[in-house]
Amino acid sequence: MVSYSQTVRVVNEPTDSLNVTGSFTPSGTQNVSVTGQPLTVTQVKDPSIDGVYVFSADSITGVAAANNYLSIFNPVGSGKTVIFAGAFISATTAGSTTTTSPMRGYRATLVSGGTLQADSMSAKFITSNPDPVAEIRVGNPAATLDGALFNSPPPLSATQGGTAVHAVPVPGGTGPFILAEGEGIVMRQEIGDVDIRWNLSIVWAEA
Repeated sequence: MVSYSQTVRVVNEPTDSLNVTGSFTPSGTQNVSVTGQPLTVTQVKDPSIDGVYVFSADSITGVAAANNYLSIFNPVGSGKTVIFAGAFISATTAGSTTTTSPMRGYRATLVSGGTLQADSMSAKFITSNPDPVAEIRVGNPAATLDGALFNSPPPLSATQGGTAVHAVPVPGGTGPFILAEGEGIVMRQEIGDVDIRWNLSIVWAEA
């Protein structure tokens, strides 16, 4: 007769321990304890996801007036769900800047105009993935803004300066941030400065 119990403990480390305790009774009683077996924890892509993508634009010259710098939009009829995975924002200055207006992220609908980016401008996490259906636009696309999502402060500098990269993730445990058909996200600054140079990246998945 063989009986055993097995306990797997997973923490936020790439390698953890697998603890196994067993009691074996072929003749008499033998107690076996095994500790410290390596357990590798690897994150894998949700099989329902068809592709994961990133678009990155660098050194976008600031505009003094309100401006939509970048948008992602799931067009009506795409047949896909777009899942926002995160954004990365930083900026440098070519001269003195004093504006305190942040780069803000908004949910949006009716996104159009601006400069539509070719699919080839977005990088695929896996090169064999299909081309993305999400539309990426720069150059002040028109949009109907909904709720605000995040704020990233601009650089303040008397001469030349910059900001650290601001990562905007989706909080853990909240579930996916979904963009259904006809929905998008816009990055917008209400009051800008022509001496600011924005670096904007956005990551998303499609299912």
